[in-house]
Amino acid sequence: MMKKLLLVSAGLAALGAAPASAQTVTYNLNAQVETVCGVYGDSGSSVDIDFGALAATPESAEVEAKGGKATYRCNAVNGFTRTIASKNSGYLTLDGAATKDDTRRIAFNYTHDGKGGLAVKTQQLSAPVVSTFKGTTDFLNGQTGDVKFSASGVQRSNGSPAVFAGKYQDVVTITVTAN
Repeated sequence: MMKKLLLVSAGLAALGAAPASAQTVTYNLNAQVETVCGVYGDSGSSVDIDFGALAATPESAEVEAKGGKATYRCNAVNGFTRTIASKNSGYLTLDGAATKDDTRRIAFNYTHDGKGGLAVKTQQLSAPVVSTFKGTTDFLNGQTGDVKFSASGVQRSNGSPAVFAGKYQDVVTITVTAN
């Protein structure tokens, strides 16, 4: 009986010393990074451009106005689309009202320089200029280009103005949308 008791005690001791089945803990880590795409002007989100008094400037002369720097930043993997548009199709119009009457509008040009495909050659914004950019580290860090506008004077060779007197306006918008 003693032998049986020793064997049973030894068996129970062996069972107590055997490792229990392994237990694990799993940590599932997650984070979210929102898409941030935009264009940022060095003078703010709204920049006033003033060509001055064009009535005293000959039609053959161009007046240039700097729009400052525009910096593009985007963290979208698929990049972004940029749209540059003029409310009045590339014209400063009398009181900003849409018109096709050449005595109530003054054509202007837009230029944008910069690396990474940002450059837009000098042109009238008669239609929106749409460009697509890939998601790159360049745009994570920000790419910058200068924006410029130019308009011709309105004084004819005989000294009379080519347009009616008043305030001529347009709004040019650069929109950046994540792809």
